[in-house]
Amino acid sequence: MNLMERFRRQFAFTWGVGTIEFGAGKVAQLGPIAKGMKARNLLVVTDKAIAKTDILAKVEDSLKAAKVSYTVFGEVEPNPLDTTVEKGAALAKEIKAGAVVGLGGGSSIDSAKAISVIATNTGSIRDYQIKSPEDFHKMKAHPLPLIAIPTTSGTGTEGNFWSVITHTEKWNKMAIGGPPVYPGGPCIAAKVAIDDPLLTASLPPFQTASTGLDAFAHHYDSYTAALSNPISDAISEYSIKLIRNFLPIAYTNGKDLEAREMMMLASLLGGISFANSDCSATHCLGEALGGLYGNPPRPVVAHGLACALFLPWCMEYNCLTDPVKHANVARFLGEDVSGLTLTVAAHRCVDGIKRLIRSVGLPTSLEAVGVKKEDLPAVAERATWNVSVDSNPRPINYDVFLDILNKAYKGW
Repeated sequence: MNLMERFRRQFAFTWGVGTIEFGAGKVAQLGPIAKGMKARNLLVVTDKAIAKTDILAKVEDSLKAAKVSYTVFGEVEPNPLDTTVEKGAALAKEIKAGAVVGLGGGSSIDSAKAISVIATNTGSIRDYQIKSPEDFHKMKAHPLPLIAIPTTSGTGTEGNFWSVITHTEKWNKMAIGGPPVYPGGPCIAAKVAIDDPLLTASLPPFQTASTGLDAFAHHYDSYTAALSNPISDAISEYSIKLIRNFLPIAYTNGKDLEAREMMMLASLLGGISFANSDCSATHCLGEALGGLYGNPPRPVVAHGLACALFLPWCMEYNCLTDPVKHANVARFLGEDVSGLTLTVAAHRCVDGIKRLIRSVGLPTSLEAVGVKKEDLPAVAERATWNVSVDSNPRPINYDVFLDILNKAYKGW
């Protein structure tokens, strides 16, 4: 398929989040927004780390000032578990929650989304896993209204209609959600996203780096996926350049508000972009690794770090399938491709992503983060289960996944 044919294809584009409130200090608007929604008995879903910071206090102050009742559920763990979601949904039913607030990183907001589904629909969260387009019809009732407040700049989940939850029997990650099957139909997307970059100012350098690479992976996957479209392409072209310019600054100086704003914007746009294109091999592998190495007793590998570990190898595998877009990615990452043949220019994207990863000090091998070589076949198998396998620009299967894993194990 050449470039002209790609842009002639039919496509649909669904904005996930209803309203975006973006800017420093915007978290103070939570109370008035909730009051305007006539939301009572909010369930605030967050994690233990956030619960110990002044971020939760800011949320509570805003709700109290607006006289909006709420209950805090602060038990979300990294790579959130289906059992935690079930517990949160039980609490939502008990307090007769009128809306849910997701406060934190992707784990908290994804948990809030999943809780909102089973608070109003029958069955367990496992019943709503998306494995094929037919599964979009599973959700019958509208979820509880959701307000999403991210405290990291990586997942972009506040801008889309997806949630990723860990299945605690199979130890794989389930995709929950999807676009509404008809206009106005049930959808887990947030009614309001409050993107306040000040909430990310205290994010430590490692989390800044790993979540920033997650945002990059969303845009790379979306831009090169088989289901890409002109709108998602335009969003990702803009955002990749933002990440290249501002992630190293946010990493070295977390108090730089411009860098924090630009990274939060790139993250939000990533969620919107990949929801309307798709993710591909990078996230198939990242989520598969997170299923096995997302919770103790194994070492916990942060999702963004997992994506960073796989990006160079996935880009190397995919680059000649669509050399035009991969040459563009190389340019967006600052590579000088002038005078090079298209295929050589396309491969330079690998050099560009390695330089970005190196600039933020992330590990470069699975071995270095404690992954055991004997677990690689299990990770490869779980990667083949991912709903996004067919969206990879180049056909991919178990053997290719395992080859990438073996390369990533030793690293670069």
